[in-house]
Amino acid sequence: MSDKPNYRVNRRDVKMTERVAMAAVGQSILRSQKVHGTDTSIMFAERASGYHTSPHMHDCEQMNYIVSGEIFFFVDGRGYRCKTGDVMRIPRNKVHWAWNRGTETAVVFESHSPPLRDRGGDAVALLGPDDDASKIQHMANILVKMDQAEIDAIEARAIAEEVGRRAAE
Repeated sequence: MSDKPNYRVNRRDVKMTERVAMAAVGQSILRSQKVHGTDTSIMFAERASGYHTSPHMHDCEQMNYIVSGEIFFFVDGRGYRCKTGDVMRIPRNKVHWAWNRGTETAVVFESHSPPLRDRGGDAVALLGPDDDASKIQHMANILVKMDQAEIDAIEARAIAEEVGRRAAE
């Protein structure tokens, strides 16, 4: 059937992009693959050791599943160390950033609803004949200016909390 809607793609057929992250601190490289429908996008992301972004926000809820490695997410002035198997929610319009302080690449599946904008245009659109691509509301990352001392304090507090938690175990 040639009129079958395009609702499926295998991940191996989705282009892998490699670029400096939009909110990068320094040269933090994001390797990713992206797909989207009308209301949700999924990004398969690889963040190498040292990957670090600046505070930013977007008008979409973000759900992260940590496939492997570990990564800190900072949301609303608090830090969360996420490890393999963890799920991390970032609510809409909350200031957040990420930092891979581990020694290995963190592999994270991210879902954004509504879809997050695809900077490079490489996302695979899983749309059917009734879906109007021009009506999809893709959300953009918005950089948020924060005092570096405040960022450093938030990160230091989160790392200290994690060290304390590990010592207690």
